[in-house]
Amino acid sequence: MTQIEGRVWTFGDNISADNGIIQYSQVPDLGTFDIPALKAMCFTLLRPEFPAEVRPGDVIVAGRNFGHHSHPHAAVAMKESGIAAVLVESCDSAFIRKALNVGLPIIPCPGVSAAFAEGETLFTDLSTGEVKNRERGTVLHYRPFAPKMIQVWQAGSLADALKRRFSQSSQEVRP
Repeated sequence: MTQIEGRVWTFGDNISADNGIIQYSQVPDLGTFDIPALKAMCFTLLRPEFPAEVRPGDVIVAGRNFGHHSHPHAAVAMKESGIAAVLVESCDSAFIRKALNVGLPIIPCPGVSAAFAEGETLFTDLSTGEVKNRERGTVLHYRPFAPKMIQVWQAGSLADALKRRFSQSSQEVRP
């Protein structure tokens, strides 16, 4: 299954990973992921109610230059808060990779911020690159995820995808 459907949270342009998604200066231990601390600070500078109101499966829709000053801690904060996907007008490719490494798809999709309002329902299929607004009937397209990217997302992280791949290849080698 390569489909995601969720309630939309909207954000504008230039959302920083440092002082927007999380407060990087307040991360208690940069060597690890303090999940409770990251969840508690996720988007609180922009939307103080976010940690209390976000639900598993929700989706972020944002404008241009999302997640600049990218840190894996920001991606972990969103994923652990329950965010299923992030669709943006534009984003640094390094942040896209860092997020996918922890199992969070960040998807550049021109026109997405105008196509969705807060609380609407977004449906997307990573394998086809189609995104739909269920309420408006709007359909947009983005570059679909490559099969290996989908494997990482489905496994939940790059580490888990590699574990699966090595486990399968070692079983094939055994007599």
